[in-house]
Amino acid sequence: MSEFELEPTPRRGFLARLAAGSLALAASGFMTAKAESAPRSRANSPWDDSWMTRIKGKHRQIFDDMEVNSGFGPVMTRIWLMTNQQAYNIPETHLSAVLVLRHAALCIAMNDSIWAKYKLGEAFAVTDPVTSKPSERNIFAAAAGYPVPAFSAGAIDKLKESGVIMCACNMALMHSATETGGKIGVAADAAIAEWKAGLLPGVTLVPSGVLAVSRAQEHGCTYCNVS
Repeated sequence: MSEFELEPTPRRGFLARLAAGSLALAASGFMTAKAESAPRSRANSPWDDSWMTRIKGKHRQIFDDMEVNSGFGPVMTRIWLMTNQQAYNIPETHLSAVLVLRHAALCIAMNDSIWAKYKLGEAFAVTDPVTSKPSERNIFAAAAGYPVPAFSAGAIDKLKESGVIMCACNMALMHSATETGGKIGVAADAAIAEWKAGLLPGVTLVPSGVLAVSRAQEHGCTYCNVS
């Protein structure tokens, strides 16, 4: 053998090293895949995702509401609960209703102070049945003073009492707050902060309405468009 020839690797040693390398590679791949598949920590997330854990029971429905439409979306949510109970004797504990207020329907999630200051009656063409003028209050918020007494069980406060999960779209909130705030001289950041603080009790702000719709479906909800 010349000084430039490599010493042949013993077959047994070569196979041992090859096997060891394969195991190491496989282990590395397994750990990488495991890390990629593991859910990321939400410890630093500003979003409250606890509403998803409340989706329980055999019957689950997501109501996707994009228009004010005289409060039709919340009323349809109530009718779903009511007819399940009356027609099939299904208790509310076996029903999960998720109402997502997005696009123009986002205004239904806001309290009276936001409606008055930002003139939401004008912005969303909602007339107060008492004054017959653009509403300066959220006429859909409470059963007391609901525009159609026969449907007052569809008011937001009554839906909250029945355990309805209600989500508001942050994208719609930012757009509406910025647009209406600009008309009355309120800076965008200040208007957005005020709108977030002005959400009705029981309504959870979510990154977007479409995200909430998909998450609800992932948790077993069937889909219903109530716009």
